[in-house]
Amino acid sequence: MSNQQKRLEELNERLSNYVQNYPIKLIFPANVFGTKQKSKLNLQEEEQQSPSTYKDENVPIRTSTDFINYRLLDSDINFLAEEATPLNNITDALQDFVADLEKTGCYESVQVVLGRPKDLPSNNEARQLDVILQEKNWYKLYIGGGIKQDHASAISSNGMIPKVQFESSASLINLSGECDVTQLNYAVDQTSTPTLVFSHTRPLYSLLSGSLSDSILNMDDGSKIGVTLKASLDTVDYEHIRSSRDHVQKIGVKVANSTIGSSSTGHGPGNDEIYSGLEWSLALRDIVPRRSLSSPYQCDASPEVLAGCGPNLKHSLKADYRLNGYLTDDRFNPTAGIDSYGGVEVAGPPGDIGFIKTWGGGAVHIPIVPELDEEEKDQAGFFNNLLNGLSLHSSIHFGALKGLSFGGLCSGSDATNLSDRFHVGGSHQLRGFLPSGIGPRSLVGGASTPAGDSLGGEVFYTASTMLSMPFPGNRLLQSNGVRLFGFANAGTLTSFGNAMDIGAFMRSSRTAVGGGISVGTQMGKIELTYAVPLRYGPSDARRSIQGGIGFTFG
Repeated sequence: MSNQQKRLEELNERLSNYVQNYPIKLIFPANVFGTKQKSKLNLQEEEQQSPSTYKDENVPIRTSTDFINYRLLDSDINFLAEEATPLNNITDALQDFVADLEKTGCYESVQVVLGRPKDLPSNNEARQLDVILQEKNWYKLYIGGGIKQDHASAISSNGMIPKVQFESSASLINLSGECDVTQLNYAVDQTSTPTLVFSHTRPLYSLLSGSLSDSILNMDDGSKIGVTLKASLDTVDYEHIRSSRDHVQKIGVKVANSTIGSSSTGHGPGNDEIYSGLEWSLALRDIVPRRSLSSPYQCDASPEVLAGCGPNLKHSLKADYRLNGYLTDDRFNPTAGIDSYGGVEVAGPPGDIGFIKTWGGGAVHIPIVPELDEEEKDQAGFFNNLLNGLSLHSSIHFGALKGLSFGGLCSGSDATNLSDRFHVGGSHQLRGFLPSGIGPRSLVGGASTPAGDSLGGEVFYTASTMLSMPFPGNRLLQSNGVRLFGFANAGTLTSFGNAMDIGAFMRSSRTAVGGGISVGTQMGKIELTYAVPLRYGPSDARRSIQGGIGFTFG
């Protein structure tokens, strides 16, 4: 490198540092403008004519100026700083602000312009912030197909049984100007079971007034705290594990830090931010046993399941959090970082079901051998290429459920409800065993599995240790995130009383070892595994070859 090139690089570096550290004071509040949705033809015409600015367009918008300024403040943009802020810090904060607004699903585009007001001298550090919004239509209609997930576990999506379903929805978007969304969803799965859900989501502060609203806005990310009102009619199919279905009519209110207007639930695909929420709900549940195919007037379920069938009213308050892979390098197929989730739920009067339930878990992902780039792969030897990108993964999940009678007002002191217990097994949770494949089972068979109906348990744990690596010898699969892994996992599920003997509880553990292939997709983590159960009970439902999709690496 010549001296002239070195001096040029040094000059460019000094110029870059100067621009990044250029001091700026922002004028509060920011201006908010609307811009038209332009087609390709419009853009070609504007190139031939003198272009008009966003200020000249003067497009009316629904979005509230106050809402935008609240969001700017929550993005750590300090308008009130006595000293000027480096431009680089402001740029980073504005990037977060734009990304947050785009995630709401209310805008085609969000742009931010820094300008100098005309009434200020040229040497003044103050700058005016202009936010230019291109809003989406105020309504949205959708008709299509998707996958329904019937969850065999109350703690996560592990062990789900997917079903194809027809989906349709109608949404009203940003009518109040604060990224509120009102939505009506209707779906019918392949067994002709309908689902109807109505929800309305908006910022919490907009429902309050005076000091209460100010208190919310003064919290960290106060304008991002949302409230969702929800009512639903649904049928959850558990016939594959315990010969029954739950018909659920539910209303609820949830306060969470999830993005306002986002279609994400906080734990599903599309949400890779830390989630925390508090939910109140009232649900009328009717547990209906499976009917015999040969005689529809007879039930095809075990006596234990039949004893738990019938209607019940569940009134509960739940608090939970999920890191959603925020601290990992990849949410669905991580190789480095940590992840965790947890929650607690209390049910009681005026419902007739009483309990306290808690669950949680965590995972650690440690890279052992750094992943080589393409040039390094060509130069590395066979052994180094074989171990390229090797990572260690360790995870643990647990839960406990204790029935409460509340002085005789609720059932639950003697036996918890079938639908509230934990069910353990399946891909992503305890490989080598079917969904709900371990734990207490019916003594007189049942239609769900040859081993009998799963009755669930009140205390469980699962733990796994894995080694994973990029798919060897195929760069196309490697570039798409396909990995091979080997694992050893253990877990158990039992009643609360039996779990009091810690030694017996741990000795009841089921174990399995094996290997598989996995890939992270926008829908979740897909894996195919082969497992060899090493320790199991006579009534456990086992399976060596399994495939599944889930939201966690466990």
